[in-house]
Amino acid sequence: MPELAKTPLHTQHVELGARMVPFAGYSMPVQYSGLLEETKATRATAGLFDVSHMGQFWVRGKAALEEIQAITTNDLNRIQVGQAQYNMLCNPIGGVIDDIIVYRRHPEDLFICVNASNRHTDFDWVKGHLKRSTLTDESDETALIALQGPQSEAVLMKLVDPSHLALKYYWACESQMLSRPIYLSRTGYTGEDGFEIYCRAKDAPTIWDTLLDKGHENGLVPCGLGSRDTLRTEMGYPLHGHELSAEISPIEAGLSWVVKFTKSFVGDSVLKSQVENGPTRILKGLQMEDRRIARPGYRIFDGNSEIGVISSGTFSPHRNAPVALGFVELRLKDAPQFEVQIRGERSVGRTTPLPFVPSRAKR
Repeated sequence: MPELAKTPLHTQHVELGARMVPFAGYSMPVQYSGLLEETKATRATAGLFDVSHMGQFWVRGKAALEEIQAITTNDLNRIQVGQAQYNMLCNPIGGVIDDIIVYRRHPEDLFICVNASNRHTDFDWVKGHLKRSTLTDESDETALIALQGPQSEAVLMKLVDPSHLALKYYWACESQMLSRPIYLSRTGYTGEDGFEIYCRAKDAPTIWDTLLDKGHENGLVPCGLGSRDTLRTEMGYPLHGHELSAEISPIEAGLSWVVKFTKSFVGDSVLKSQVENGPTRILKGLQMEDRRIARPGYRIFDGNSEIGVISSGTFSPHRNAPVALGFVELRLKDAPQFEVQIRGERSVGRTTPLPFVPSRAKR
């Protein structure tokens, strides 16, 4: 079995007493003080996450935007220099190779953040579609730290140019922290106001330690993958391999807003057909009536008929109840409840509008 990779912050996690687990080929912290405690802290004050396992690509050249347009579902012509866009790479059958964030970092250059588990697949896919642009993978030289929660701006106020904190949601800028270059992005995966900090790998330990030190009085705590997953599930945000995959389309996942048919792109004809005729399945939110958690892979029933499967499930401290995301047949899109098979017994889940927790990301 290959040795797990380590992020530039691995030593920090071990010294802080984090419980480390394998994830996407990396040794990553799943929790520090506890999943529920970290989830609550991020919603109430602020949480600090190491997401340096994510991949970072550069696409450079005069044709960069044109060539990436042809393989992504969203319309990159809508964003300006300094703006970010949530986007998808789809295959010819409309399945999602990966969901990504594309930054128009310079007039001719795009900076792309991809999921860790798809990094090499994404690189090969993108490279295979470029003819006039250059693609470089700078993941190993780049660290990514996410500062999320209502106190995140107050923490950063102590460390960066205050004028840079005027960023709107899904905008970014070149900045500095502790005289070190950073790319500061008002983005996140929690539904809270927050920032993501791209920096050189060698600078990450100093930036991490300083953020925790300066943010202590604001209630900032280190957080692991466990609370990150709970936070994103509460928001109904998709996770590739769960709500999105090479066999699951953005339309099925309720993400039609990421698909723009004003241009041509790989998989567009299949997705257009799903919009016009309806997909065979759709994603629904469920709040379970008892305390049992519906885990990924658990089967969903309508009476005696199996009609779907759970894609994500967790205990929501803010709902004080288990919540889940699952795919069901389109014909049952308005059903008020379903049953989930949990360890040989049926548990009722009531359909609930998403998100389970209102978003407080700064718009």
